[in-house]
Formats: sequence, structure tokens, C-alpha cells
Amino acid sequence: MAAMVASVRFDAETSSYVARYLSASEARAEVIPHDMGHRLRFCPPSARRLLRLPRSPLPPPAAASHIGAPCCAHLPLAYPHRVLEGFVGLCVGEGVELQWKRQPNSPFGWWWATLEEFHEEDHGETATAVLVFGHFPPASRWYRLAVRFGDGRQRPCALGGFTGGLRSATDEEARQWMRFFPKEPIVF
Repeated sequence: MAAMVASVRFDAETSSYVARYLSASEARAEVIPHDMGHRLRFCPPSARRLLRLPRSPLPPPAAASHIGAPCCAHLPLAYPHRVLEGFVGLCVGEGVELQWKRQPNSPFGWWWATLEEFHEEDHGETATAVLVFGHFPPASRWYRLAVRFGDGRQRPCALGGFTGGLRSATDEEARQWMRFFPKEPIVF
């Protein structure tokens, strides 16, 4: 399960959100009905702090009518490309978000996983983690992934694409992810 970076605006005529995903390749806009607005989220405050983004004047996430409004125009376009540094607050067994992208010039999306193992390395400069993507069956090659992170570097991913940083998810963020978690594992 992933959260992808998009520029979103509300279309009053159709009572829907129009999401234009940021990508290194052409991506079609997605129309999201107003009653599915719970699918939208801002870069969470805890991630904004880690990415060193401005703290204000962002409006509260609950005010859905502001999405795509000029109030968010001050966010630097480079932020979806920044790699998280550090690994504070990670706890084995808890939910995390991994920065991942398919192409080197694409922005990072956030992938939901459970932290299975965590080991600090290089005198605390980097760490390795084993992540479990529970929306895939255990026999899937996408079920478990080892990543190295913490120093702000983008790295090739064993499953293809590139990984960035890793961050712990708040209880509220975990609840949001679980709203979309499939009842059965995804099989290709």
C-alpha cells in the first residue's frame, strides 16, 4: 500500500478532487469523488519536521476544502525528492513508512510496512531494517525487504526502484492506513 505525491484541487462542478500525481513519467489525473476524500492526506506533520519543511501556514488536515489551494503553494517542489535522515522512534513490531520510488527522478511515495528487525550500523550513522509488507502473501517476493537508511542517501532497492528513509507512523497514521488495508493479501 502506498501514498503517492500529488497536486490536488477540488472541482466544485463535479464535487470531486482532481489529483495530478507527480512523476518522472506522464501520469493521468485521478478524479476522486468527494465522499472518498478520506483517501487524501497531507504530508504528515511528523514527516514534514523530518524533511525540514515549513511548519506553517499549513491549514489543519480536517479542512478538506483547502486541498490544492494557494496556501500550500509555498511548499518547495523538492520536498518529495528529499530523503529522510535518521531513525529516531522506530520500534520493532510497529508500523512504518518507507520512502520508495520506481525511477531515479520521480518523487518518493510512502509505502506502509511493519518493522520486523532493526539494527544500527556505522556508529549510529545508518541502520538496516527488515520490513514486512503484510498486504502481500508470505510467499511473495514483495512480502519482506531489507533496507539500509538513515544517512539521507537514496539507494537501489532489491525489489527494483529506489528507497530513501524510513519513519515510524503515529497511531493516527496507522489507523488511516488500516482503512485501506486489503482483507486478503494481494496476489499477482
